[in-house]
Amino acid sequence: MQTKYILLVGLRQFIFTFILVMALVAPNLLVPTGTAAQTPQDATATKSSTKPVPIEFWNRVITVQRANLAGSSPEDRAELALQRLVRLPLNVSPTEIVTRSVKIEDQDGVVFAFRGRFLFFIGTGDLDRESGQNLDQASESALGNLKAALDARIAERSWPVIRSGLLYTSVGFVVLVLLCLAAWKVQSAVVRLLRKREGHVSFLLFRFNVLPHMAAAFYALLRVAVWFFTFSLIYLWVTLSLRRFPYTQPWGEQAGGYMLHAIRELGATVLQSLPGLLMVILILLFTRWLVRMANVFFDQLATGRITVTWMDADVARATQRIFSAILWIFAIVVAYPYIPGSQTEAFKGLSVFLGLVISLGSTGIINQVMSGLFVVYSRSLKTGEWVRVNQTEGEVLEVGLLAAKIRTIEGQEVTIPNSVLVGTSTENFTRLGHPDGMILSSTVTIGYEAPWRQVHALLELAADRTSNIRKAPKPHVLQRQLSDFYVAYTLIARLDNEKLRIETVSSLHSAIQDAFNEFGVQIMSPHFVLQPNAPVTVPREKWHVPPSTPNLNASAPQNDADLQSGESAHLTDKISN
Repeated sequence: MQTKYILLVGLRQFIFTFILVMALVAPNLLVPTGTAAQTPQDATATKSSTKPVPIEFWNRVITVQRANLAGSSPEDRAELALQRLVRLPLNVSPTEIVTRSVKIEDQDGVVFAFRGRFLFFIGTGDLDRESGQNLDQASESALGNLKAALDARIAERSWPVIRSGLLYTSVGFVVLVLLCLAAWKVQSAVVRLLRKREGHVSFLLFRFNVLPHMAAAFYALLRVAVWFFTFSLIYLWVTLSLRRFPYTQPWGEQAGGYMLHAIRELGATVLQSLPGLLMVILILLFTRWLVRMANVFFDQLATGRITVTWMDADVARATQRIFSAILWIFAIVVAYPYIPGSQTEAFKGLSVFLGLVISLGSTGIINQVMSGLFVVYSRSLKTGEWVRVNQTEGEVLEVGLLAAKIRTIEGQEVTIPNSVLVGTSTENFTRLGHPDGMILSSTVTIGYEAPWRQVHALLELAADRTSNIRKAPKPHVLQRQLSDFYVAYTLIARLDNEKLRIETVSSLHSAIQDAFNEFGVQIMSPHFVLQPNAPVTVPREKWHVPPSTPNLNASAPQNDADLQSGESAHLTDKISN
């Protein structure tokens, strides 16, 4: 009886194995002989050319197919296995999955089946040789993964599991919001507290107060730390929430592992980069100290507190900027090899690209800078001077390396590129005005019928009536040109307040018109079409018509001093009346 039972069990196992083998081999029987008949060398070549394909079921990797079997590639085997697993009943118990050791073709392996139905096969060709995995370990791992996937599929439809996941996710979100708000509140409170005490504390380094710069750096680091804490909390909440649902549990585990791996890699990178970063910081701090020391020296030089023979105070500011730029460029060149990642190909390529962009786009800037150096060191303009460039007249606000800024009488700020200043003439009204004051001039053209002494006196009278014109040195008149029809008279005067130049010019023009109209002298020059019959001359008896004063000691004025003294007395009497 016992022998009969053993024979029946053996017969059943033989039939089951035969059915499984036929299910795998039968598709190969339909393949033509030329395709199915492969030499061992061809099989080895095919096996070596395949790539691993995982069997993924319910968002989990069950096992990996690596070898061809019965004419099926790893892709086909994985796809068929997935189709069979998907067709499993929803209420299947993991304990119903059974394994059998079989040999298919020349491979020993394990067959996974459910109620006599073939699911997938793991052979010796599917083992990971690099990790030293054997057949028993691979089958146990695949069976555990399959059972975990089936349990997850059952749990996904369980209301207690879903309810627990939703509750956990909601509570975690509330905790996330509270922690983020608390972190930002703490950051704001710390910043306010430090800003209140910042003005009462100083930290001197080489006689410089470095506390404001340290505080600014600390505020930036604190802000970065709070942002990092916020994103870390969000990432942690997403990771833990995914792990609370059976289907997304692998995603949560992968995300958590990725975060830990990234933190480890980041920590290792930071530790390796610390010496280089420390050297870069030391170079930049030393350069900053040198720049500050140089700024103190140039400030003293620009304000006139110290003087040197090899540099004027006018060019101290421009030299300060040039010296600072040279120092920073040199510091960047020295610190470049110590920057983390500077030896990588990506960093080198980015450096070459930035250098190319700067070289192509800075042609005009270099031209302006060179023109600015010419303007600065030729000292054609200085801050506070009154100049005229082309049609722009006003006070110089700034002379930079790229452009000069001028404030006009209309209150407008005009920016003039340095290349324009180099290529055109500049009228500087302030430069030669000291100590007598800025020169102001006005030119009128009067016909030959008006006595020139009368015109001189009228122009001087207009200057005397105009405010902001100095009495000493006394304004004087020059005859600039004897034209065909008129004489050009130019009044030269000095200003008290140089800032009111335009207003004074306007007042002087008004006074000139009033004076000439008062004494009946026409300003507009006559243009003759035909020469008049009588000569256009001034008789001697009209040389001293008012307001000019004749010289009583001679028939004509002997010199300019006599004339000026007589005119001054007459003008004084005229204004008093």
